[in-house]
Amino acid sequence: MLTPCDKATPISGGFSTLMDRAQMAQARTLAGWITLIAEDRGLDERGVAEITSLDVEDVRAILGGAVFLLPLTTLDRALRRLEGRPH
Repeated sequence: MLTPCDKATPISGGFSTLMDRAQMAQARTLAGWITLIAEDRGLDERGVAEITSLDVEDVRAILGGAVFLLPLTTLDRALRRLEGRPH
């Protein structure tokens, strides 16, 4: 007799795909907060780059939502710097 677990369809890609999705969701959330703070403070790309010590190209990617290749630690550190929190 099959149990419900035996009938379950495996998730495509397995555990690493779930982690990738979770990391992408975290990256998008961090980038969203960075963008929101930048807009609230009237900061352009160069202003955000100066405060966060990031390259302008990385800031463009963050503000444009293209965070696919940026490490979570980089995004977290940038958000902390914008907020004035220790990193």
